[in-house]
Amino acid sequence: MPLTRLAAAITAPPAGSELVPPPRFAAKRFDTFQLDPALAGQREAVLAVRRFAAHRPGLLGRLLARGRPGLYLDGGFGAGKTHLLAACFHAAHGSRRYLSFSEAMSLMTVLGAARAVELVRADLVCIDEFELDDPANTRLADLLVRSLVERRCRIVTTSNTVPGELGAGRMAVDLFRNELARIEAAFADVHLPGADHRRRGLAGGDPPGWGAAVAPLAAADGVHCVDAQALDRALAAIPVASLRRLAALLDGLTITGVRPFADQLAALRFVHLVDRLYDWQVPLRVQARCAIADLFPPEHCQGAFAKKYRRCQSRLAELCV
Repeated sequence: MPLTRLAAAITAPPAGSELVPPPRFAAKRFDTFQLDPALAGQREAVLAVRRFAAHRPGLLGRLLARGRPGLYLDGGFGAGKTHLLAACFHAAHGSRRYLSFSEAMSLMTVLGAARAVELVRADLVCIDEFELDDPANTRLADLLVRSLVERRCRIVTTSNTVPGELGAGRMAVDLFRNELARIEAAFADVHLPGADHRRRGLAGGDPPGWGAAVAPLAAADGVHCVDAQALDRALAAIPVASLRRLAALLDGLTITGVRPFADQLAALRFVHLVDRLYDWQVPLRVQARCAIADLFPPEHCQGAFAKKYRRCQSRLAELCV
């Protein structure tokens, strides 16, 4: 089935039962996290997330619990934050939901706030890659966090940004001080130090699956080859929350004709796709006329979505090996 037809078949939002750690993180546990002995802060971060996961739901658990209802795990790209998020999900008691921040914002938009909150609510809600990019998702994030806390949900989230800098450089933060203060007040912050494990061994170069002369993946069921422009047209019709279903149907993807992005909306659609391909460990080959470092224009990499682009570049370095 052509990729464009696959895209048309998966536009419905996910069910609550689908909101679990994706294949890349399905087996991640606290005991499998490889601590760097040179970074004492890693051990402290793991212990903090373990303690948060050990909380038991119910009245007795609430009486015994101390501190804020949320835990905010910040750190650099590839430091292992999502590993710990998935480990928290697997170790926790009670009902659980796991999704990315971009998926949560997509659900709030597609379903409306009330339906989205009811879909996401659980004893523990795990949200990956929390980032406030603009006024719209700041208001939605504030509403989501407040609504979950009101329903006695506990929230653990990861981010590349410390709580006090959410929204900085992306919008007029003075106009959203109330929203930002409420979001920050819901979380206790834990920092996870560490280098980007995805780029180790590449010596600053691109992986073998990225470049002008890259051979496509061998044809097979579930393996698709698509031109970059056709891919973007397909992605424009898919809600971000539905991309997990597309990724789950792919056994491999070759993208041809990739050039540096000029259109920021197209760039962000590509970023969201790469996030899900990464989560579902989909083999990727990219025939590109530029290096990964040059995929996004400098002005984009210094703007509101800079961290999204750098995360995407980091994940491409692993997917295209």
